[in-house]
Amino acid sequence: MATVRGTAPEPEPALFRAKIANVRPLVNMLKTISFRPRARCVINPDGLVFTVEESQCLVAQAYLRAELFSTFSYDVQLAEYYRNQEQAGFDAEDLQDGEPRDVTQVVLPLDNLIECLTLFYGPSGTSSSGAQSGAHSTASLHTSGNPGDLRGATTAVIAFNGPGTDFELMLEERGTISLCRLSTFVPEPSVDLKFSHHPTTQQLIIKSEWLRDAFNELDPTSESVSISIASTEPHFRISTIGESGSTDMTYSNTERILDSFFCNEDQENQYKLSLILKCKQALAMSDKTKIRINQRGFLSFQFMIPTAADVSFVNFVFAPLVSTDEPIADATTRV
Repeated sequence: MATVRGTAPEPEPALFRAKIANVRPLVNMLKTISFRPRARCVINPDGLVFTVEESQCLVAQAYLRAELFSTFSYDVQLAEYYRNQEQAGFDAEDLQDGEPRDVTQVVLPLDNLIECLTLFYGPSGTSSSGAQSGAHSTASLHTSGNPGDLRGATTAVIAFNGPGTDFELMLEERGTISLCRLSTFVPEPSVDLKFSHHPTTQQLIIKSEWLRDAFNELDPTSESVSISIASTEPHFRISTIGESGSTDMTYSNTERILDSFFCNEDQENQYKLSLILKCKQALAMSDKTKIRINQRGFLSFQFMIPTAADVSFVNFVFAPLVSTDEPIADATTRV
């Protein structure tokens, strides 16, 4: 291990480089989608988007706007050059139409990324010696001093130099510096549930405390959860049927509960409960939740999470169950 103390070295030019004064908001956002070991990271001039998928029926995205970072630099011209180089060997019909040319995509080991970012205080928020994280087989780590007793704000510089290079992090806390390098992977074709391709027929914004109460009442033995939004009372209903019986929570369109309400078409759909519950960590951190359902029954939860840079967003999109006996994966192919 290399020991580095004092002033951090000047970073070299990179395709992407950003600095954050305190890693905790970044870690909290990443934890909301950490139910998968890897995540696709999309870098663009407006910030970062981390995406994970589950069973071709769930897509979760954490949006990290450039304003969350104290500095944010992204070389659009270099990104377009790399993209042209990548596409040089492909036929035109093999390329994805409409994909922006000024974005960079890379797959990262999300679990290792969180471990590195929490090196000084541990993934659970407590003090850590850093030895537990190492970085396994996908990262190399160089650390200095004994960060076990450091409890101040950890600053971080993150950088990426383009395809085939490591994702680099430089963490600093009270003069102690740690350098982490994460191996990156080439993105595979992603799942697109195409939520925006169909009209939104129902939308509401609910105070998250009410939705948290509802989630706590859901019967974990149930295979599915039913969500209904209607123009008449009850305007919003969540229900499950499990081994302990049925659970039914209803909400009316009142200012005390809902900030806004829109319903063009009464609709009730079922979703796999185990997938819905994967958003509980994002829900726990949020102040408000926007719920949308499109014409095909696809469900979107957008969690509004307060940060030092105003509000950040985590979005979950779920495919509906076609029927109680049919796998929800088939719902992604419905016309």
